[in-house]
Amino acid sequence: MKALVRAVYCSGSIAKGTSDSKRICWTDVERNLVQTGAGSARIVFLNPDDPITDAANTLGQFGRDMYQVMIADAVIVDARERRGIGIGVEMAAAATLGTPIIVVAPRNSLYRQDQLNYRGVLVNDYVHPHVSSLASCVVNDFEEAGRAVEQLPETKDRSEPRSLWLRRAIDEYIEHVLPGDPPMVAAVELLAQLGTDVGGRAAV
Repeated sequence: MKALVRAVYCSGSIAKGTSDSKRICWTDVERNLVQTGAGSARIVFLNPDDPITDAANTLGQFGRDMYQVMIADAVIVDARERRGIGIGVEMAAAATLGTPIIVVAPRNSLYRQDQLNYRGVLVNDYVHPHVSSLASCVVNDFEEAGRAVEQLPETKDRSEPRSLWLRRAIDEYIEHVLPGDPPMVAAVELLAQLGTDVGGRAAV
């Protein structure tokens, strides 16, 4: 019987210089924990911090990251501490490309709180909106992430339009949140009055 093989893109901070030495980054420790969790499945790690032949080719470097996200069976996001714009872009790209996103966010860390006073409301089991909307699952540690990788379907589901994740979020806002959002209601009405196309949703 052929062994199960899974390609995993390691999304998280890259140590670009000495100033990043204190940041939490992917290491062999995290990769070994993922492999342990995945059991008999063979994990091939795609690492954005591998050396690139032409570091001055920024488009090519970005393309390398996006190619890795595209061919991966899953993106594992290290969300143990605050992350930057690159990780957000990688998550959005993965959602668009149909690549499952597994976020490692321990309980009561920055992006995941048992309780949080958020915009004047006490929220239980809070997960950052961008994380909860894009992630296939949120796990406590890298070994649990490995188990999630091992349980993925044999092939990625590409049956839905690749931008459906974005459309769902926008539709949810328009239908359930926008009517109670006075600043946005006013902005949409003003744009409509000025003849600006607001996607056929001028009336609230």
